[in-house]
Amino acid sequence: MWMKTIKIDKYYKGMIAHRGLSGIETENTVFSYLAAANHSYTGISCDLLTSKDGKLILSAETSLLKFGLLNLDIQSFDYDELIKYSLVDRKTENLNKFLYIPLLKDYLSICKAYEKKAVINIHEDLKLSSIDKMLYEINELDYLNRCLFISSDKKQIEYMLKNIEAKRIFYKHSDLSLANYEFCNKHKVNLYLDKHYLDKEYIKKYHLIGLKTMTGIVNDKDNAEKIIKYDIDYIFTNILE
Repeated sequence: MWMKTIKIDKYYKGMIAHRGLSGIETENTVFSYLAAANHSYTGISCDLLTSKDGKLILSAETSLLKFGLLNLDIQSFDYDELIKYSLVDRKTENLNKFLYIPLLKDYLSICKAYEKKAVINIHEDLKLSSIDKMLYEINELDYLNRCLFISSDKKQIEYMLKNIEAKRIFYKHSDLSLANYEFCNKHKVNLYLDKHYLDKEYIKKYHLIGLKTMTGIVNDKDNAEKIIKYDIDYIFTNILE
């Protein structure tokens, strides 16, 4: 486990702390977001889900199993029940009563206080009504102009385009097909592409039509600096800075 960040090309300003500084702190917790906020990252990412009672919560997992707990469905709990479960601290590998699944508004408040881009990865099963609620909470903090949104679901993207500028949306896919390129071009939404499918010419193709590109998760210094030379706009990482 890393105990400090790994420095890379200091002139590159597109590093996104993946689920917070998750190479050191437990991912998608207030601890990880605050750790990232106190470093030089351009943005901090989170993963958006809902609890049983419709609260907007942050977790990449739908089960508590990964956190060292029982194999219970996170979305089957009301939030007041969910926060009773302490999560495992990445540093000590023990349960920590101060670690719990946070709310979207907790994360947004940290991003705003530390002037970081809020990069919100929307779960493919998230209902459109929850997207409306997400936008309401963001607008309450007047922070929409500092948010980016990632989705692998075309219906979610088309719905978000009613209220969000296309330049703030990234379509996540791994298929380098003409159909996916044409979808991005038609709607003027940006590209999130897994690092294993990165191609310099494919990135250039998007830049030529005025779209941005994003990739992850990259934790190797040499690989990251190679990808930077592809002219990628954003790189997700657990530990590089």
